[in-house]
Amino acid sequence: MRPSLGEFTRRLLREEGVIIRAPEHLLKSCESLPILVSDAIPARLELPKLEIHSQDFVCLFHSGVEIGRLSGPEPHLQSVWIQGDASDSLSKVLELAEEFLAAGYPGCRDCLGPAALEPWDENKRRNNSADDE
Repeated sequence: MRPSLGEFTRRLLREEGVIIRAPEHLLKSCESLPILVSDAIPARLELPKLEIHSQDFVCLFHSGVEIGRLSGPEPHLQSVWIQGDASDSLSKVLELAEEFLAAGYPGCRDCLGPAALEPWDENKRRNNSADDE
């Protein structure tokens, strides 16, 4: 697994009230996410919301700030950026979300191993992008 895909997925699952913006042709792929979160985290008050946008990439917002992007142009450093095909990356994020939720994330502290507890350094990751393959 590429570490940035794991971080994108952790942000998606950890934050309450996230918004997933995707092009119309990818939105159908995202429809299972709110259901997954609802089933795995029944106490969650705000499920992920889905929105269509005209860009050909998927982005994740929390409190009005972009915190993740699948494909597209390089975003600011607060946003974890996964280069490559948005559809392929989204498919991997959906698989990881199922795995993470089945392991007890985000309710457990150590269920994803020590790497999940370390602070994410997007600047370092982008400067060492060959390590993220």
